[in-house]
Amino acid sequence: MDITYVEGGEELLKRVAPLWEKLNEHHAGISTFFKDDIAKRTFEQRNEQWIAKAIQGFLRIDLAIEKRSDKAIGYCVAVLHEGYGEIDSLYVNEAFRKMGVGSSLIELALKWLDKKAVIKKKINVAVGNEQAFRFYQKYGFYPRAVILEQQT
Repeated sequence: MDITYVEGGEELLKRVAPLWEKLNEHHAGISTFFKDDIAKRTFEQRNEQWIAKAIQGFLRIDLAIEKRSDKAIGYCVAVLHEGYGEIDSLYVNEAFRKMGVGSSLIELALKWLDKKAVIKKKINVAVGNEQAFRFYQKYGFYPRAVILEQQT
């Protein structure tokens, strides 16, 4: 499989949208307590948050593209916050998992965060998605705390 990686900012968000929708569906399907809240989320809402970061120069998108079809098959969004960097969103189309795409995407994002000299790096993992822990542990990320949120 011939895959190329493109880095950029908000100009890549249109290509991220269908993949983010799949990720959101996945999270809604595995959520223990917040299925309805997750299902109500829209890409437009998420997009607004990312554009605000992009305007400040605090956003990076890495996109994995299958060369043959020119189709986006995965993405990683990294953002800067006051005092830390975050892998904000990562998704690889199911047909392309276990091929190193996720690893390439996260490595590109982590290099960008290193260049920005962030001291701490974080990733939020939704409850129900604990199988992702093993992947993130390969990059030195471990659970630190569990935040409980009241259902509304």
